[in-house]
This record gives sequence, structure tokens and C-alpha cells, in this order.
Amino acid sequence: MMFARSFLLSLALCVLFQVHHISCLPFGSRKVEVEAADHGNDEGDEGAPITGSGSTTRTSKEKIPASVRGAASTVSKKEFATGPVVETYFASTSDAQDASDALKEAIRRMSNEDEMKTFLRETRRSLHRHPDLMYQEDFASRTIQTILDELGIEYSTGWAKNTHQDVYPGAGGYGVVGHIGTGRADQPCIILRADMDALPIREATEGIATFKSEAPGRMHACGHDGHVTMLLGAAALLKKVESQISAGTIRLVFQPAE
Repeated sequence: MMFARSFLLSLALCVLFQVHHISCLPFGSRKVEVEAADHGNDEGDEGAPITGSGSTTRTSKEKIPASVRGAASTVSKKEFATGPVVETYFASTSDAQDASDALKEAIRRMSNEDEMKTFLRETRRSLHRHPDLMYQEDFASRTIQTILDELGIEYSTGWAKNTHQDVYPGAGGYGVVGHIGTGRADQPCIILRADMDALPIREATEGIATFKSEAPGRMHACGHDGHVTMLLGAAALLKKVESQISAGTIRLVFQPAE
């Protein structure tokens, strides 16, 4: 019963943000150093050029916009008046519709706060401007890590190293796995997944001059910028009620190279 309730809580957030891909990945550790490459958040670093099919060479260290970091920080500091809705939901019986409705309403209110809308908009548009191909998702990985740091969510990095570099360019290792909840291996774990990579397609979208792809021959044509943003939004909301989650862990899997 407790597992079912944990699943329903996560599912409600999935539906809310349309994070519809669920996959499996082993439990990550606490935040660790990445072996494959430097994925730090130093905004002043200049990285080596990266290349991929269908694109021109460009540097891999675009700065994470201050607007994204600031919006994440604002959401982190925002006090949401949720009350003990999660605890009440867990304590209720399976047919307690009132507790379920209260939880969904609390999630709806939090997701519609102005600060949350700004956070989601700034994050998605920044990711759309800076698309990376599979195994080269440096900007997306650094963006995710920056936001998780601002939200106070622990994570591990270095996932999804490329073992076929003779076929696909890029070292990989840009995957990020965060966790919210108890982190106990003897309790249930629910996984929410978002893919990160873009496609080797030239963007010709009209009417988005302020956030059109800045990488010639690359764009987020498959919506992965949206998927990452949705999962980060769900993470922000779940973090707000983490103290009430005592039944297990919600794993946040940001997957490169779909």
C-alpha cells in the first residue's frame, strides 16, 4: 500500500509536467567527481571544441545564464503553503478521496506560482538555445547540475559513458541522477526520467528569435529540452515536500543519448 501511494504521488507530478518516460538505472551515490570530463559549473571556463554529424564545431562551455540560476534560486527560497498534504495522503485509507484531492490541488497551486513559471520558461529556453548531440550534452548536464545545486538536491554524475566512440563521437558521461526522499535501499524507489540530447537538424522555427538554436545544424527538434525542464520542475516541487516523504526515494534520471 505504501509503495502504491509513493507511486501515485510521483505519477501525479509526472502527469502535471508530462514527464512520460520512465526507465531504470542503479542507485546513484552521493555527489561524486566525474571521471570522463570536467562538468563543473564554472561559468568562466572555456572548453575544447566539440563536433558532431550535421553541425559545425563550437566550444562546449557556453555560460549557464544568470537568469536560469537566479530563477532556480528563487524557487528554492520560495515558501509554498502546502501544509502536511503528503503526510495526510500517506496516512489516509485507500478510498480517502479528500486526501487525494487535497494533494493534487496543492501540487496544482505550487506549479502555477509565478516563480515556478519563470523558472520553467527560463530553463527551457536556455536549453533550446544550446542543443547538444548525443554523448556531447555538456551544456544540458551543467545546467541540470547547476539547478539541482540551487534546489539543494543531491545527485551523482558521470553516467552513460560512450563505449562506441568509433561509431558515435563524444566521450559521454554527461548523465545526472538525483534523488529525493530517504535514499534507503530497503525501501521502494520510483524513477522519473528525462532525455537530454538534441538532433543534427538545422532549426528553421519561426517566431522564436529570443531562444532559437545558436548551434548551426543542431536543434531540440524532439522536445528533450522540454522533458528536462519538466523533470526539473517536478524535482523542485518534490523537494518542497521531501520532509514528508518517509516511504522511499524518488530517483531523477537525466539520460543522455536516448
